[in-house]
Amino acid sequence: MIQKEKTILIIEDELITGENIVELLLEEEYDVAGPFKSAAETLAFCERVSTDPAIALCDINIKGPINGTELARQLKEKYGCEIIFLTAYSDSQTIKQAYESEPVMYVVKPFTETQLLVSVQIAFNKILAKEKVYEKGKLNLTAREKEIALLIAEGLSSKQVADKLNISVETVKTHRSRMLNKNDISNFPQLVYLLHGEEKTQ
Repeated sequence: MIQKEKTILIIEDELITGENIVELLLEEEYDVAGPFKSAAETLAFCERVSTDPAIALCDINIKGPINGTELARQLKEKYGCEIIFLTAYSDSQTIKQAYESEPVMYVVKPFTETQLLVSVQIAFNKILAKEKVYEKGKLNLTAREKEIALLIAEGLSSKQVADKLNISVETVKTHRSRMLNKNDISNFPQLVYLLHGEEKTQ
């Protein structure tokens, strides 16, 4: 089981975009910090907290003398963050600079909720693989719980899952919580990671 929180940093100087990302990830029960508008704000926060951030969702074009690609390099070097770049720019020079940080994903604006959630799932999958997180025995899931978990693994939000299955968002959240509790798993990315492992062996 993962013992510490896995914080996602949101670095985005467009206030509405940043707040929307934070709202979406909080709704999906991730541990989120931000949105931060600059490298200085982000690094000051990281120095204040006791646990290292796990993932940085980082806009490339942010305010201040340090741009997103340089900030990402520093976050990766200091804290081992997995990087997801958000940007309105997809020219070859920007992409070349971004790839020097070996990001998990490069998401071009405007992006969908699903694109964002899939990026976060992939980043967590990478972290969990490095931590060699394994589950003893098979996951204990009902058919409905497995259906919900697989839809979330595809990048659907709880609201989208609820709409697809004609159930309430609260019902989806109840199922999510029950899956974690009965399998003694601390967070949903870990459950998805283990479920993918099971799917591969079937």
